[in-house]
Amino acid sequence: MAKENHVPQAKANKKLVSSVGLKTSCHEVLENELWGSLSKLEHRMEILMAISHNRREAGYYELAEAYKQQAAELKVHAQSIRKLLMDLA
Repeated sequence: MAKENHVPQAKANKKLVSSVGLKTSCHEVLENELWGSLSKLEHRMEILMAISHNRREAGYYELAEAYKQQAAELKVHAQSIRKLLMDLA
């Protein structure tokens, strides 16, 4: 009788361990994807700011401001992702 009770418990524990492993794996994948997205956003911000600077030097002030605004919007998104990543750690 004790064996019958032991076997279902072992299966339940195996499912629990498997579920925990899956959650950990998904968490790691999600975190890696967020870090990659953050890196790409920050790189795009740098490019937009360089273009803005270049356009301003060429006398295209409105265009320069538009690029600067796009970079500022990306900065807000990047900060949100960075905060989320710091909260996950």
